[in-house]
Amino acid sequence: MSFKLPDFLNWSPLNTLREKMGAPLTDNFVLAPISSKSNIMDQLNAGGVEIDLDEISVHEDGTLLYQGYRGLLHIRDVSSIAGDTRMPRFHLAYCQTLEKMQKNARFDRYVVAQTTSGEFKVNIIDREEVVSQQVRLNVCQNCLDKIHWKGFSIPGLSRMERQNRVDVFSLPEFFEKYPRDLIGKKTLHTSTTAPLNIYSKDWPKLSKEIRHKRGHKCESCHQSFSKDDSRFLHVHHRNGLKNDNRSENLAVLCIACHANQPEHGHLRAHPDYKLFMTRQQR
Repeated sequence: MSFKLPDFLNWSPLNTLREKMGAPLTDNFVLAPISSKSNIMDQLNAGGVEIDLDEISVHEDGTLLYQGYRGLLHIRDVSSIAGDTRMPRFHLAYCQTLEKMQKNARFDRYVVAQTTSGEFKVNIIDREEVVSQQVRLNVCQNCLDKIHWKGFSIPGLSRMERQNRVDVFSLPEFFEKYPRDLIGKKTLHTSTTAPLNIYSKDWPKLSKEIRHKRGHKCESCHQSFSKDDSRFLHVHHRNGLKNDNRSENLAVLCIACHANQPEHGHLRAHPDYKLFMTRQQR
């Protein structure tokens, strides 16, 4: 059942009451559409939403958020010069490319979308002609490096190996690890049932075993360490939960790469960090 609401600005009973109260008639106003959850998802999956920089935030894991949803940014409008069109890459994290675009005041060129196919709406502009297409775009390598996707490292991998990993990159796999909907995501625990976020009692033994199983090698910069230098090789909890010792939540990182993780900058003040960096400079 539905019914039509009256035009309250011209509704005599309300205006009579307003005049008795001495309340002025408001100026014209615009009804703003209410974005429901499905509305936002539909827009994100329909080719993208034009955004302002202020509408994008960065999750602590480095990925991009739009109104509570993880989003992918890409440049939608692309100029074709003499028939040559250079396709943009899409971004899933606040990488050095986006940082540079923001500093150069060119961030407004981006739209946010949320696709799992890898295809994005792109407007190819050739003079006054505009052709809209769904185009398969490659993921930005700086983004993969930012979140250390499966050990991706720009300085640690050859150019060919990096391109191979870009070619096989899977958005469904990415969204499986980084859920699209942060609003609808239910927490595992309540304030009373959540375990303390502290290291388990067997953590020293477990950490030693993990480093051994993974070859005493940093998974980010790929530097190998001897047992004598194991103090410089840490085991990092990706989700920040020290009690979550699942294998997929653990990353073996050198102290320098560990210090680059979100909320780990304090490691730079540790004597081991300073000693390690001094050795690296020799």
